[in-house]
Amino acid sequence: MLKRSIKSALAKLICLAMTATIATPSLACTTFRLQSQDGAWVVGRSMELGLDLESNVMLVPRQFALTAMLPGMKPGMGWTSKYGFLGINTFDLNVATDGMNEVGLTAHALYIPGFFEYQPLPADGKNVIANTDLVNWALSQFETVDQVREALGKVSVYGLDVPKIGVQPLHWAIRDAKGGSIVIEYVQGKLVVYDNPISVLTNSPNFDWHLTNLRNHINLTNINVDALKLGSTNIAPLGQGSGLLGLPGDYTPPSRFLRATALAFSSVPAPTAKGAANVAFHILNAVDIPIGAVAEKIPGKNGEKDKLMYEQTQWVTVYDLKNKIAYFRTYGNLNIRQIDMSKVDFAGKAIQYVPMSREMAVEDLTPVAKR
Repeated sequence: MLKRSIKSALAKLICLAMTATIATPSLACTTFRLQSQDGAWVVGRSMELGLDLESNVMLVPRQFALTAMLPGMKPGMGWTSKYGFLGINTFDLNVATDGMNEVGLTAHALYIPGFFEYQPLPADGKNVIANTDLVNWALSQFETVDQVREALGKVSVYGLDVPKIGVQPLHWAIRDAKGGSIVIEYVQGKLVVYDNPISVLTNSPNFDWHLTNLRNHINLTNINVDALKLGSTNIAPLGQGSGLLGLPGDYTPPSRFLRATALAFSSVPAPTAKGAANVAFHILNAVDIPIGAVAEKIPGKNGEKDKLMYEQTQWVTVYDLKNKIAYFRTYGNLNIRQIDMSKVDFAGKAIQYVPMSREMAVEDLTPVAKR
């Protein structure tokens, strides 16, 4: 967690905990990568949750003091940011769940409930970061995935137990501007770092399971199938898209993993990074969850009726790792907004914040009547 008032951070988390006792949200996220013809890597990510994250953009300067969180919300290991970075925070806390730094490293935290076990907390509390600190730590310190991989072997990552919420089940997708892509998971208390050659990640189960599951769908293709000749009769496909017939369309993590992979690898590479960003937004449309499509039943208490909590795509991000441009849109405001990180003053002394408007914005093109 960034250096700030511990009491303020604790108050925010207690507020969140009180909300979580009313309803336990589920979380479904998807991330993938494209490359444009000019060699730029572009990363897309969606954030889904049934509880409003109240996210905004934070811009963290270089040479900024950061602090990891120990149990009981006590300050732990400290470090100074080597690189400035952009992060998407939650609940007005300076904790990034997603972001890119000024040299093109991206980090994304995704849920993996039921398939994680962090490292034990060392008795001396040294060289330790909480699971919630990992995105800040990676974005502030490193340029490549190889540097992240090496540094992970020198720290312990434990699960911060937040009162009434517990330990958040996370794994991470890390990518760099040189084409590196890894997945970080903690399995049975041990660090596991996977190379991610397809650069797609969703949620449970573990990443290696998703790679194996791809083998069940290698018959899918973006090319329409030929007509089938039965005796003297030709049976033609009913329409376009017959090659992808059977591609799962539901919102489960395995299905979103398959859908993102199929669309990312069948998309025609755009000439430029800006064009690839446009393609990324189209792919994100395929995993977008409108309110009502995914509902979780929350048991009522004290005789009250059960309630439904609705998952929704709260925001999506697209990062141009070559030109250091961050794009985003929100559920309420589908207009694409951008932050050009090359124009950000990362030499400042304080965090800058950019609101992520959730109000629908439209361009009125109604012709003015002539009299």
